[in-house]
Amino acid sequence: MDERQKWEQRYGQAAEPFYGRTPSPFLQRSLALLPAPGRCLDAAGGEGRNAVYLASLGWHVLLADVALAGLARARELVRANGARQAGDVRLVCADLAGSPLRLAAASLDLLLVVNFHDRTLLGDARRLLRPGGVVLVEGFAREQLGRPSGGPQEPELLWRPNELLEAASGLRVVWYEDRLTAGDDNPKHRGEKWVVRLIARREG
Repeated sequence: MDERQKWEQRYGQAAEPFYGRTPSPFLQRSLALLPAPGRCLDAAGGEGRNAVYLASLGWHVLLADVALAGLARARELVRANGARQAGDVRLVCADLAGSPLRLAAASLDLLLVVNFHDRTLLGDARRLLRPGGVVLVEGFAREQLGRPSGGPQEPELLWRPNELLEAASGLRVVWYEDRLTAGDDNPKHRGEKWVVRLIARREG
C-alpha cells in the first residue's frame, strides 16, 4: 500500500478525525516565536486541525495533502469554523514528497510541517521563507521505533539525531528538542513517545 492509499484509508474509515479536532499543542505553545499572521503552507495538513486554528488567528493557509479523504474533512472543518476565521484556508491535493508544489521564492511566512517526515521540503525552507519567516517542524525520532504511541514505523522516515538541525542550516534555530515525553499530543499519540521539534527563522 502506497502513502496515498494508506492515508485515504485512514481518513476515510475513521468515524472521528484521525488526529482529533484540536490543533497541535506544540503549535499553540509556540505562537510567540512565530511572525505576525501572513501566508502559511500546512504541509500534509490532513483534516485541517492546524490550518483552521491558524486561520482563526488571521493566517492565510494553503493546506496541501495527498489524501482526498483528508481534504474532504478539512473542507467540512473550514465551513464549520468559517464565521470565526480572520484568515482563510485553501485546499490542494498534492503529493509533497513526490511532486513538490511550485511555490515562489520568499512566498511564505510560515512553513508548518507536523507529522510529515519529508527531507526535500525542509531543504527548500530557506528559499520559500520571507525574511523573518519561520519553519515549524514536529515529528518523531528513530527512538520511536517499536513504541505503540504512534508515528511511522519505517526507520527511513523517522528523524535521525540532529538531522533537523542540519536541515535548518542557513536559518536561525530558536527552538529545538529531541526527547522522550509522555504527554501533550493528540489522541492517536497517547503515551510515551520520542519527539523531535524545531522552530527556525530566516534572518534575511
